[in-house]
Amino acid sequence: MINPSINSKQSNPPVALVTGCGRRLGLFIAKQLLQQGYRVLGHYRSRSAELEQLERDGAELFQADFTQPAQINALSEWVNERCSMLSLLLHNASAFAETASTAKEMATQFTEFYHVHMLAPALLTEQLKALLVKADNPSIVAITDIYIHHPNPALATYCATKAGLDNLCQSYARSLAPQIRVNTIEPGPIMFLDSHDDEYKQRILAKTPLAQEGGFEPIWQALAMLIANRYMTGSRIQVDGGRSVAEL
Repeated sequence: MINPSINSKQSNPPVALVTGCGRRLGLFIAKQLLQQGYRVLGHYRSRSAELEQLERDGAELFQADFTQPAQINALSEWVNERCSMLSLLLHNASAFAETASTAKEMATQFTEFYHVHMLAPALLTEQLKALLVKADNPSIVAITDIYIHHPNPALATYCATKAGLDNLCQSYARSLAPQIRVNTIEPGPIMFLDSHDDEYKQRILAKTPLAQEGGFEPIWQALAMLIANRYMTGSRIQVDGGRSVAEL
């Protein structure tokens, strides 16, 4: 449950930056934060009809391609210009694909995934921590993956760079304490992609003790708890229907 002090509209509401808010989980969380009374600054890579509605609901949006460091820096400058403090920095932006089949393609893919999963969170954290320390109970949360502990060879590049994000957050949990708390959420099979067929879905759910998709709501519930709990930093919250204790 989120801190009751941010449940209602305020003259100076808490501010959240959500990266990757253009679709799926990031879009869902941005909507939830708006409903909770946050001023939401959202980053996206590609424009969509959902983003137009999010903007009408009150979100302030910035387009940036995280494979380009200059655009990461531009996002930080934009945030610094628009607010005097930041309560939540959510590293949600993600790149996902099966591992490239050739060394040349893998080099390109690894560079892209490294920029999205590791360099962007590092630069944003460094460039926005001065805003975070001005807020009451500031929090950084990164969305990683249960695969960081049990990597899938078919997703080696994705798993490795998500594991790098986890390690980065563990370092920040130490270096930014006690002023800023840093935690991570590790989703499991929360929402299948449109490209996943029924055979794939059934195979994954058969290895998931709770035997169902979680949806985005359980991730939001974990995030709300991390925001509210002032005595948690360096924590990894698995939200995966028990899949991490089963055979991946």
